[in-house]
Amino acid sequence: MLAGAWISGATLLGEKLGSKRAGLITNLPSNILLSLIFMALTLGPDYAAATTKGVPVGMTIDTLFTFIFILVAKKGLGKAISISLIVWAITAYMFIELIPPLGMGGAIALYVLVTSLCFILAERVLRIRAVPHKDTTFSWKQIVLRALFAGTVVAGAVTIAQFAPPYMTGILATFPAVLSSTLVIFTLSQGTDFARATGKILILSSSNIIIYSWIAGLTFPSLGPWIGTVLSFAASIAYVALLGKLIAKIK
Repeated sequence: MLAGAWISGATLLGEKLGSKRAGLITNLPSNILLSLIFMALTLGPDYAAATTKGVPVGMTIDTLFTFIFILVAKKGLGKAISISLIVWAITAYMFIELIPPLGMGGAIALYVLVTSLCFILAERVLRIRAVPHKDTTFSWKQIVLRALFAGTVVAGAVTIAQFAPPYMTGILATFPAVLSSTLVIFTLSQGTDFARATGKILILSSSNIIIYSWIAGLTFPSLGPWIGTVLSFAASIAYVALLGKLIAKIK
């Protein structure tokens, strides 16, 4: 429910501020934050820290998920989300079962390469531009349903991730629960163009999850999950603030 409330609130705020800020706000750590805390409390801080080694690969796969959604969104929401999830599942399977685990340096290099390529394609080839919000009034029922939908997706992802080795868990913990629920919500409430424009920013802002997980991996074993979470989230917010200045210059 915490994750659902967070996503519901973040998407509502994002809708008021336009696609650029929506892409920054909705991609602040939520799924990974709850996953790492839960794992630290149930399996130990060292285990939680070990899972962060799989996060850069997981975020690389999430970047592909987001780009595919952007690419297919014009053909309908159902088709876009289905094809995106299929691509995510196939790519995750390849990295878990067929490709040997990557070191942190190699995984981050891969993430930077894939993210840069996807953003350039979205910006230069698809020519996706920022979209301002349109005024929309929501009832409390709609807000609660939004929170329940997002919370259910995140809870399912977190639960599944608990039954895997650390590296695999790091990949599964980045399942695009927040991304998928955010893109679905924005498509239904603000339209396809707003969702695609937000998705373009989500590709860039996903890097803050790597910042968060890197700090968490360093601090959880020595400082514990609570202080580690606070420090990691603070670092993530500081990074997003800097990233926001760069994104403000993007069309």
